[in-house]
Amino acid sequence: MSTGQQQEQGQGSDQDQERERPGAAGEFAPLVEEVRKFATALGVKAVEIGGRLRESNPEVYGHLAAAGGELLAAYRAAVTGHERSWSAPQHAEAERVDLDGPAGASDK
Repeated sequence: MSTGQQQEQGQGSDQDQERERPGAAGEFAPLVEEVRKFATALGVKAVEIGGRLRESNPEVYGHLAAAGGELLAAYRAAVTGHERSWSAPQHAEAERVDLDGPAGASDK
């Protein structure tokens, strides 16, 4: 195999890897754009339905809004609790690793 063929094969595999990587441009760009359009349309429709629900059944809308607020508060509390335990100075699963080595040891 010639050097030129090897380089072409190497480039082809790099390009394939670039296409397969999540978030990479290339062949997935149209798909990403369609997902964005779908999410935007879904959000617009949700606002529209929420507005109709608020007008036709304000009591139901109020209960759903309160429930959503409670779910958000519960999520925040759970995340805050886990963050505190993860960042605690003496985390139970933490192991101190001395990267400097014993005192007085030289690199030579």
